[in-house]
Amino acid sequence: MTAALDTPDWTDAPLAERQTQTSRRLRDRMADWLSWGLSLFVLAVVVNQLASFGLDRLYAMLPATPAFYIILVALYITLPLSEMVIFQRVWQAPAAIFAPLLRKAVINDLVVNYGGELYLYRWARRHVRSSVLPFGAIKDVSILSAAVGNVLTLATLAVAAPWLGDLLPPKLIGPLWGSVAILSAVPLLLAIFSRRVFSLTSGERRFVIWIHLVRILASSVLMALLWSCVLPEVPATYWFALQSLRLLVSRLPLLPNKDMLFASIAVSIVGQQSSITALLSLTAMATLGLHLLTFVGLSLKDGLRAGRQP
Repeated sequence: MTAALDTPDWTDAPLAERQTQTSRRLRDRMADWLSWGLSLFVLAVVVNQLASFGLDRLYAMLPATPAFYIILVALYITLPLSEMVIFQRVWQAPAAIFAPLLRKAVINDLVVNYGGELYLYRWARRHVRSSVLPFGAIKDVSILSAAVGNVLTLATLAVAAPWLGDLLPPKLIGPLWGSVAILSAVPLLLAIFSRRVFSLTSGERRFVIWIHLVRILASSVLMALLWSCVLPEVPATYWFALQSLRLLVSRLPLLPNKDMLFASIAVSIVGQQSSITALLSLTAMATLGLHLLTFVGLSLKDGLRAGRQP
């Protein structure tokens, strides 16, 4: 009788297993519906912005040279491609991670900053098997990206300092120095508290830093070449200088109206107000067009894959 009492009762084990499987399928289905809802929201945002700008106007602004479109696509995939290289090193992730990284970039650009990181975290939980936890790796890559951008901004500021005072209004000099203090503090604090902040090893962090550095420099060169395709009469050296200033202005946290400030600086250097305005609008709208194509393509891909599953 004692043996009978000590024998485990497995009668409820199949039921518990079925309940676990049902709960998992329900969570996956809810996550899929959330992903589709987010996709539809992003598509609505893109279509609305393109419609408000005017598709006919955008089409009329597009240059005829094929180099523009080649450079535009190369510029568009620079970020997800660099992150794919990083996560293949950190997670041994498959090449299939490129599609989620594309979606992540679109979400961050159109919905909310770091919303794409949340999407990538959910994808990694389902598809990546690594000793490096998804949250820690994504956090470290994002922090190091910001730190590298800060250091490059400070370097650009040091080069541009002799003549930047002539381009900025006097009222912005104070916010400029405040921004410099903030940008300088972040890398310094990360260096001091690196063991507490980061999950990646020092070797992995150095690899991530180099990839981010190459990515930012490559993006700056590609953007300058893209602008040169639209306004070839302007010397290419002007575009490289303007792209450096764009990097500088966009990352200074205390400067207001960054887009308007950069446009005014560009006009003061190039001297073609209407052309500069059209150039910046074209760049923004062409990127939105690529966002639209990317999300439609990824949504169709997901829909076809879901249709093939039992």
